[in-house]
Amino acid sequence: MNSNNRNNRNYNRNNNRNNNNNNNNNNNNNNRNNSKFKKNSTYKNSSNNYSNYSNNTYTNNNNNNLNNDDKKKIAVLFVCLGNICRSPMAEAVFAHEVAKRNLSDKFIIDSCGTGGYHTGRVPDSRTRTVCKNNKVPINHRARRILKEDYSRFDYILCMDYKNLDNLLRIAPPRPKAQIQLFGEYDPDEETVIRDPYFSKGINEFSHCFDQVTRCSVGLLDHLGFLD
Repeated sequence: MNSNNRNNRNYNRNNNRNNNNNNNNNNNNNNRNNSKFKKNSTYKNSSNNYSNYSNNTYTNNNNNNLNNDDKKKIAVLFVCLGNICRSPMAEAVFAHEVAKRNLSDKFIIDSCGTGGYHTGRVPDSRTRTVCKNNKVPINHRARRILKEDYSRFDYILCMDYKNLDNLLRIAPPRPKAQIQLFGEYDPDEETVIRDPYFSKGINEFSHCFDQVTRCSVGLLDHLGFLD
């Protein structure tokens, strides 16, 4: 009997030790897995944020900015680097071409830059001069593109390949907007609209004006608004 009791006690002790070891191993594995999950979650959350906009803010802002009438309109956003030369000119010219055809109630039109270098500034004086010479109203303050723009607009039209690369790099997954070069609508096939900012005089700005005018008419034709 004494021998049997000793054997039973030894058996129970061994079982307890094995159970404890198994529990410790399971806990360690769970902790490691939880740690990995937290790291991955942090990475995913941080990568989905842009310009300090969380996904909730992105969605809420988008819903608040558009009423039912706006949702029926075609929303077009013109983009360049600093939003003081090409894109505000494109915005003004396209709005002018739209207004000439009594189509203003069918569009939302805006412009912005991929960089925030000139936020709050009016367009370059040469841009304003060229628009004034062609009797095109222009009234804009520079801003940087926001995350919700990718969902708010149907078309995001940029001026050159560097703009395009920047827009695609910061775009959220599966954006609503069609992102492309504005020059793709140029019937003269001058695809790139060069930045006139560093040019002397007004000639490059006048050339830019001619380009965005052709592209504006080409876009309206593409959308089915020309006879």
